[in-house]
Amino acid sequence: MPTIDDIARELGISSATVSRALNGSRLVGVEVREKVAEVAKKLGYEKRSIRRHRGRGILSVKLVLPRHAEPERALFYDFAALIEGLRRGFTLCGLNLLCEINSPDFEPYPHKKGGDIDAFVFAFQRPSQQTLKSLRDHGTPFVVLNRSIPGLPCVASDHAAGMLDLLDHLRSVMSEIRPRFVSIEGLGQIHEERLDGFVQACVRRNIAFDREKDTVAFSDIASIQSAKVAAAAKGANVLVCVNDIVGTVVLTELDRLGISVPGEIAVTGFDDSPVRRLSRPLLTTVSLPVEELARYAATRLQAEIIENEAPAALLRVAGHLVPGESTP
Repeated sequence: MPTIDDIARELGISSATVSRALNGSRLVGVEVREKVAEVAKKLGYEKRSIRRHRGRGILSVKLVLPRHAEPERALFYDFAALIEGLRRGFTLCGLNLLCEINSPDFEPYPHKKGGDIDAFVFAFQRPSQQTLKSLRDHGTPFVVLNRSIPGLPCVASDHAAGMLDLLDHLRSVMSEIRPRFVSIEGLGQIHEERLDGFVQACVRRNIAFDREKDTVAFSDIASIQSAKVAAAAKGANVLVCVNDIVGTVVLTELDRLGISVPGEIAVTGFDDSPVRRLSRPLLTTVSLPVEELARYAATRLQAEIIENEAPAALLRVAGHLVPGESTP
């Protein structure tokens, strides 16, 4: 028996659009509804009797969140800001938000009727090739949040702009800058993009920085200990940390060493994550605009679903400098 997927393939539109058209949604224009009805009749599609709320413009969006082995990864962002941004972005319709945790066995359409999901948002992770194939087969719009992946629709933080803001702040409060970049292994793309951004900022502002010699990468958070921090700080007067978690731990170890912050050395973070509120002294950082990232992602999905626009390419969203007490 023909399905909505067969109709979608025939017309070159998404299964979700076909589902809405067949159910009289106001989100689908008259012309599209007529074409769907014509093809459905030609293929012999028989609609099942399902009770629905008619006349309501509500999209069902599945938010897929990562599962991390390291519990501290959950401290990177405010989950409430993520939800609020998605809700604010869908201005032309209501939002039915479904949340799911990613796993090696993740299946975008766990039930046979996959047309109930209008779009997917993958937050802080890259969807697997199997997942991408399933999404494309169904023609369902999706956005990847805070990752920049060639060929995929992404909304990501502008790491380079953030690093330039940090460096300009340091230049405004320090007569000389001798930086070290402090990170941890396993951050992958985030580490590379933030390090690239800092390297570019140093070149633009004529600050001496050797990518190989002046970068210190710890194996994990637990390995950031006093002796290694002391070695990283030797000869430097600024420790630029890849994120606020690293920055907060570095501040703790510098305090144990009796090294004054910011008197003897300045420290910066990145993300303005919830853990920053626990840092002493309070970290200078750059915000990760989670709510804005989510809002832009929702706006793009809305345009693709309702206005039939093509999936947009990578969009970078800049955060803003958040001065603290860890810089002069």
